[in-house]
Amino acid sequence: MKWVNPFADVVLYVLYFIELLVIIWVVVSWIVFFAAQSSFRWRNRGLYNVLAQINDLLTRMAYPFIRPFRRILPPHKMGGIDWSPLLLLLTIFLIRRLILVATGR
Repeated sequence: MKWVNPFADVVLYVLYFIELLVIIWVVVSWIVFFAAQSSFRWRNRGLYNVLAQINDLLTRMAYPFIRPFRRILPPHKMGGIDWSPLLLLLTIFLIRRLILVATGR
């Protein structure tokens, strides 16, 4: 069973990367949303465009992981609040705990 620990390490690193990606995506999307609602968008067009491009890149990277959870909890049926990132992070936490318990760490 020596091969299980390296495999578990790789899975844990991938889960950590996805978790970090989703958290950064959520924060950047909030910044872009509030910047679009204020005068920041017009006063700092260059910075806003860079933020919008970063948000687009992060959305493209995070959406494949978010999509299954959006099917379960669509934002338009939850009062406009998108709970799918939180549900994804909770699922990652549970999977990580299961792996750690199964490998005896």
